[in-house]
Amino acid sequence: MRKYLILVVMALMTVSCASLRAPARLNRLVNRVERNADRYRPSDWSRVNRKYENLVQEYIERYRTYTIAEKRTAMDAIGRYHALLVEHGIKEGVGIIGSLGAYVGGLRDVLKQDAGAVEDFIRNVLGKDPSEASRLMKQLQDAVK
Repeated sequence: MRKYLILVVMALMTVSCASLRAPARLNRLVNRVERNADRYRPSDWSRVNRKYENLVQEYIERYRTYTIAEKRTAMDAIGRYHALLVEHGIKEGVGIIGSLGAYVGGLRDVLKQDAGAVEDFIRNVLGKDPSEASRLMKQLQDAVK
């Protein structure tokens, strides 16, 4: 009975330690950012970016200690985070475009002429599915109307 209890305790400790490693924490951070990104203010983005950079630095320093699954988790989280930053940048850019006033006519013409290229960029570079790319493109077009 004592052997089984020790094995259970060891297994629980192993699982809890694994969840404290950088890949798992990176994944949790990115999941939280995905849920809350629309509500973040610039100060929130600064705070999250510092946490993200610290976790990536820890991941790099201890890279050789991680399993293949942990490395995949970390790389997936890093990719998702960068996609969030680009999407956030597009949304911020839409606000800036909307405030350009006199230049909106020229920007509108550029978006009309190159709408396909912009949508392709959103789909292929950002990895958004076609419906999401169309939605983001519509936001851009609405901002310059």
